[in-house]
Amino acid sequence: MPLHLLLRTYAHGLYALWQALRDVAGPGEEGALVELADVLLQSHPGIVGAVAETYLDERSALEAEQRAQVRSLVRGLLDGMVPPGHVLLDQLGLEGPALVLALGLDADPAEGPVAVRRRLRRLQTALDHTFGVEVLALLEADGGRVIVPKDCPAPDDLAGRLAKAGGFEVRVAAVRTAGPEEVTAAARTATEILRITRACGIPAGLHRLDDVLLEYHLSRPSETSHRIAALLDPVAGRPELLETLRTHLAHQQDRRATAAALGLHPNTVDNRLARIGEQTGIDLAAPRGTALAIAALLLRDAVDAS
Repeated sequence: MPLHLLLRTYAHGLYALWQALRDVAGPGEEGALVELADVLLQSHPGIVGAVAETYLDERSALEAEQRAQVRSLVRGLLDGMVPPGHVLLDQLGLEGPALVLALGLDADPAEGPVAVRRRLRRLQTALDHTFGVEVLALLEADGGRVIVPKDCPAPDDLAGRLAKAGGFEVRVAAVRTAGPEEVTAAARTATEILRITRACGIPAGLHRLDDVLLEYHLSRPSETSHRIAALLDPVAGRPELLETLRTHLAHQQDRRATAAALGLHPNTVDNRLARIGEQTGIDLAAPRGTALAIAALLLRDAVDAS
């Protein structure tokens, strides 16, 4: 029963009781009738408050249970633990094409739990408003995964909208699917796109597979993967060299842009890149050397992530 009907029924019952008391009151009982009316009016606020509080508590518990069930179904679908044809998936409204997103948030690790919950609520609201539906989101402090249950592309300014809502830069990887049976694979691809953009130092924003197609291909494990990843072993103990290499590749090998991003002098960048070349044998001035460096970085990151 809706809360307003429940409270209205109680109010009608209270009035009916007053009418009954008034009708049976005889001459000389006016004082007692006033006293009874006073008792009824005094008890009214407490009863209404108790009924409303209990009702809302039960409603919140029910909604929390429903949200938990939906989150469990979404997580199972994304992880491949719930088959696409599962009867419970009807609750998610996934019947046709959908959009799968992976989000990466550059949030403050020292942020408290209350601030995190507020930020995630703002992100959920921004996603719902952007797509015009209640999206199925699994959001955590550092990111999450999202299923948009409709056939639509991600708007180009999606990362900016989410960054404005969350207060931090946001990376978004988007993969469209033809149906629920493709959601699990799309989630893996979106997560991999997100990892590649981070590994390559690509600035936060909206990314699709076509944006990192070469890097995605180079990061796929094969029988020669270990040999390519091992090319950077000589500088594995020098994180500043690896970071310089990553940033240099992300800035299309522009030494001045790399220096600005790292807060270094361009000559320092040149010296570090020369040291990488000397110790690894990778010629970063040649297209083949650049491809090898990108592949080695991605493969090493893939091993670290696993």
